[in-house]
Amino acid sequence: MENLKYIIEDSTIAELLGVQNFSTDEAAILELVKNAYDANALNLTMEFMGTMLKITDDGDGMDSEDIKKHWMHIGKSSKGYSFVDINKNVRVQAGSKGVGRFALSRLGKNVRLHSKKIEKDGVIWETDWNKSTLYLDHNIKNKGTCILINNLREKWSTNRIKKLNKYLERTYHDTAMKIRIKSNEYDEFIGLHFPEPEPGKNCRSNIKLEYDKGILSILVFSDEFTNEAEKYCPKIDLNKHISKVNIIDELEGNDIIDLSGYDLINKLNELGRFSANLFFNLNATNYDKEKFLYKYLNTIENIESGVILYRNAFSISSFEGEKDWLGLGKRSRKSPAAASHPTGSWRVRENQISGYVLIDKKINYMLQDLMNRQGLDENIYYKLFVQIILIGLKEFERYRQDIVRAINIKNKKEEEISTNKISDKIVNNPKKLDKLDDRDKKQLIDELKSFRQDSKKFEREKSDVEARYKYDVRILNVLATIGLKASSIAHEMKTDRNVMYSNCSYIIDALKEYGLWEKLNHPENTNKHHKNIPSLLKRMDDVGKKIISFMDTMLIEIEKKQFKTTLLNIKEVVTNIKNVWEKDYGTIKINIDSEENTIYNISEDLVRVILDNLILNSIQQNETNFELKLSIKIIKHNEFILIIYSDNGIGLDHKYVVNPFKILEVHETTRNNGHGLGMWIVNNTITMTGGEIKKIEGSNGFKIEFTLGDKS
Repeated sequence: MENLKYIIEDSTIAELLGVQNFSTDEAAILELVKNAYDANALNLTMEFMGTMLKITDDGDGMDSEDIKKHWMHIGKSSKGYSFVDINKNVRVQAGSKGVGRFALSRLGKNVRLHSKKIEKDGVIWETDWNKSTLYLDHNIKNKGTCILINNLREKWSTNRIKKLNKYLERTYHDTAMKIRIKSNEYDEFIGLHFPEPEPGKNCRSNIKLEYDKGILSILVFSDEFTNEAEKYCPKIDLNKHISKVNIIDELEGNDIIDLSGYDLINKLNELGRFSANLFFNLNATNYDKEKFLYKYLNTIENIESGVILYRNAFSISSFEGEKDWLGLGKRSRKSPAAASHPTGSWRVRENQISGYVLIDKKINYMLQDLMNRQGLDENIYYKLFVQIILIGLKEFERYRQDIVRAINIKNKKEEEISTNKISDKIVNNPKKLDKLDDRDKKQLIDELKSFRQDSKKFEREKSDVEARYKYDVRILNVLATIGLKASSIAHEMKTDRNVMYSNCSYIIDALKEYGLWEKLNHPENTNKHHKNIPSLLKRMDDVGKKIISFMDTMLIEIEKKQFKTTLLNIKEVVTNIKNVWEKDYGTIKINIDSEENTIYNISEDLVRVILDNLILNSIQQNETNFELKLSIKIIKHNEFILIIYSDNGIGLDHKYVVNPFKILEVHETTRNNGHGLGMWIVNNTITMTGGEIKKIEGSNGFKIEFTLGDKS
């Protein structure tokens, strides 16, 4: 037996691991920066001189043994996890694959490397990527490494060097090693990309996330709203928000993760702790500033948008802030509601968020580099990681939207029009125009100016309303299309109604006539479920009648008359709903508590939509409950109808105990096959009538109290 080893040409290695392995020249330079950082350098200088790049560091350097055993050994790294540098800074080493040195090949055709360790002879290593040579040089006095890259493959203009500076600012997140770039008259040090967050100065809100062992801690510092906003938000701290989220609860039913139980818990623990420091900002118009009581049109300092992922001191390639790796754009397009939308979920836009996420080489080892080091393997741990960050953002979005919605109430009240206007008097009697005194003339001019402002305000509000209903219609159109498909099938099957209803009885009669029925009922012919013909016929009959019931309900509920606003006896409408549900589901009992003649001006479809979704939600949340009892109490309360709905089921999932109103958010669900639209539709429909949800409880069964208005 003979052991064999691969033989690969130097030029081929240089091409594969250098030229092709790094997506850009900047990424290759970053790899050399990491080498200097790992070599304990305190200072690194890059000097561009025509077709040559000189890179000098004052790190530990290499001797001839290092060159032979480590530098020339491909795929083997001598680097550990961390070390303490001369300034007592802990550095986690960035390299580990043993291929970073081939970044030199990406940059130039010829390389000459000078290096020296303390108390060792200096060495010179040269290559043209076809052959490499090594020899001692006793003239090298200072420790460290100097690399001369000749015959650069690309031209480096001053403008491109400035872009390199910005790139390294984004990708290097430490101060332990100073980096300097020089070229002709250009001479700059690399600074930190992100300043210390100062709400009101460089952001509106600072969002800090800390994840560890299944718990996400969220801390928000904000300086977005004026002091006047406090009177509209008496129960909300406008400057600080603290919350903790149980990630295990939040990810139940998440179809992206598709994990549950111990499997989910184990994966979350293996993921390891990490943190994020995010900046929220937006530019406002004068109109929005006045409408929502913003402190600023924009902040004094502007931070470039984009979220960067750092593994210790360096960013991960492809996660340097230019790529929307969190999917914020897709997420906001899916839920485009404004923060003032009464029922829709506002989502931050990708251009409104900047900041960074910190992970660790050892703690978060499950977040693995791709083989070409140009990103992360998007495995289950990566998906969990992204979802946890988005859950943190969702907490911030919910907090801010609560503030904006509360402030927006004032805008509705300001729409009240004064009755004592000069313009009204002139419209009623134009002759009064000639008799106006100076004070009345001034008031008339002010009113005309106000009309012009109101006209502009109306146009803006019209746009807001259009945007709001575009969002609602997108979701409802999907559901309507599904309903129309179902109703179309129901119409087609209507002609088969009699066949479906009576087929089983005809078959049984025929079997009796042929003398087969008694034989089929004999114990020896019924002991196997799939051969028990009487039982199969009975089940088929039950299913057929359920389909007929579904068809009847479907065709009745899309009748045009259901959508007409008229005076209705609410108890009568609710009783009809009760009868349909109890007929279709033998395991539920619905109790109605209402006066006989509760008459109200509303369309029947709205009542059906609300109660049908509540009842369906109760059934789906309590599938194992043998007998489900529902209660619907109806009270005429001033100009509203108050409805108290409750069931005796398992109540709300414990993730909603602190804030049960979370169930109203679009796509919010704990069911693996749930769409999370039912309670959003309930809330949206109630809001459409001019009513509101007053209370939600879920600790002892489920209970919701809401009012219905007459604005339908």
